[in-house]
Amino acid sequence: LLVLSMLVPAVHGLTFGDAYQGRTFLYAVLLEVFVLIFIWLAVKNNKKSVKRHAGLWSLLLFFIVFPMALAVPFQEVLVTGGIIDAYLDLVSVITTTGLKVFPDSSLTGTLIVWRVCLGWLCGFLMWVFAWSIFAPLSLGGFELLEKKDNIKANVQNVFVDRGSLPSEKFWNETVRLAPIYISITIVFSVALLISTRDPGFAVLRAMSTIATFGIYLPGDGARGFAAELTLFIIMMFALSRTTFSISFFRKKYFELFFDREFCLGLAIIFCSTVAIFIFIFEGEFELLKVASLAWGAFFTSISFLTTTGLVSEFLPSEFTTFIEANLILLALAMFGGGVATTAGGIKLLRIYILGKHCRLEVHHLLSPAQVITGQNNQKLKNYHNAMLACVFFMVFVLSFALITLGLALTGSSINEAAALTLATITNTGPIVEQINISSDSIIEFEFLAKVILVGSMVLGRLEVLALLALLNP
Repeated sequence: LLVLSMLVPAVHGLTFGDAYQGRTFLYAVLLEVFVLIFIWLAVKNNKKSVKRHAGLWSLLLFFIVFPMALAVPFQEVLVTGGIIDAYLDLVSVITTTGLKVFPDSSLTGTLIVWRVCLGWLCGFLMWVFAWSIFAPLSLGGFELLEKKDNIKANVQNVFVDRGSLPSEKFWNETVRLAPIYISITIVFSVALLISTRDPGFAVLRAMSTIATFGIYLPGDGARGFAAELTLFIIMMFALSRTTFSISFFRKKYFELFFDREFCLGLAIIFCSTVAIFIFIFEGEFELLKVASLAWGAFFTSISFLTTTGLVSEFLPSEFTTFIEANLILLALAMFGGGVATTAGGIKLLRIYILGKHCRLEVHHLLSPAQVITGQNNQKLKNYHNAMLACVFFMVFVLSFALITLGLALTGSSINEAAALTLATITNTGPIVEQINISSDSIIEFEFLAKVILVGSMVLGRLEVLALLALLNP
C-alpha cells in the first residue's frame, strides 16, 4: 500500500508538468512492486509457527528498512542533500514526526503532496498497529488498561483475540478503523475548504493534522478563527482513543467526559494556556487582544500536547523569544497524547497514573495512621500500574539522556542536542523550528548524528518498553 503511494507523486508530476519527477516515482513503483511480488512468492508457502514478538520485529523492520526503499527515488529528484538526508526525512514522515530536514525551497509541490499522503497513511497505520500488535502484547500503554469490574481480566482478552494470526488481526483492525479515519479526514477537509477557500491546502492540512504531522505546507495557511477551530477539533482525536470509538459515534458523547486521558488533557491544556498567556501578555488590557492571545495560547497548547506542533497565527511574531512559553511547549510535547492514537510522548494515561499514585503517597505520608478500606486486589492493581508507568518514565528519561549525549559527542551543543532529542523521541519535529534551530544545520550534521536521530524517532514511535520486550524471549 505504501509502495503504491508513490503513484500519487507520479500522477501529480505527470499532470502538472513535472514529468521527470513523475517518471522517477513511476519507475520506482514498478520496480518495488516487482521485488515485493518475488518476496511474496518466496515466503507464501512458509509454514513456520508465528513467534510471540513477530509483529514487533516486523514493525521495527518497517520503520527502519521501508524508508530505504522510498529514499532512492526521493533522493533522485532532490537537488540538495545526500541519501542519508533523504532517508532521515522519510523516517520523519513515516513516524509522523515532521522533523524539518530540507529547506522549504528545495521541496517541490509534487514532493510535498507525496510526503503528506505518506504521513497520512502512516498515521492510520499507527491506529492499526496499536490494536493489532501492541494490544495483544500489552504494550504501548495497553498494559495499563483493564476491563472495568473484572480485576482478573487483562487487556489481551478485553480488546483483541489473541488466537488470531497477526495478519488476520491487522486486516480486521484495518477494516474496522479505515471508515472512521477516512470519514474524519473528509469531513474536516470540507470544513477547512469552507474557511480557507483553498482546496489543495484544505485537504493536505486535514490529512497531516489527523496524523499529528505538523509540516510546512505552501499557501496562505489556516488563517482565521474558523480554520484554527477546525484544526483544534481534529487534534482532539489524538487526546484519547475514546474520541474515535464505536460508542462515541453511537452518540454516547458524555462517555468522553469520564475518560481519564481526555479530562487530564483538557486540564493540562487549560493550565498551559493560562501560563503562556501570563508570559506573553504585554501592554494595555483590550478585550479583542486578550481574546486573540488566549485563543492562540489555547490552540498552540493542544497542538503541542498532541505532538502536532502547529503554532497559532494569533500569537505575536516574537513568540519564539519567550523562553518560559517555549519550556511549557516542550513539556506538553513530552506529556504526549492518548494511548492508541497518532500522538507520541509519554502518554496521558501514564501521566494520570503517576499523578494519582503521587497524590496517594503524599496523603499516606501526611496521615500515616489512617485506616484505608477497600479491596486488596484493587490496591494491588493500582500499585502494579503505577510501577509500570514509573518504569517507563525512568527508561524514557534514561533514553533521553543517552541520545542527548550521543548527539553532543558528534559535535552538537548541549542545548541543540537536547532540543533535537526531545523533538525526535516525542515525534514532535516542529519543536526544532520553535526554538530556532536551522534546518540547514541538520543537513550538515555528521553521518552518525543522523543515524542517532533516526533511531530516536523509531524509539519514540515504538516506545522503549516495546523494544525491551524484543529482548525478552
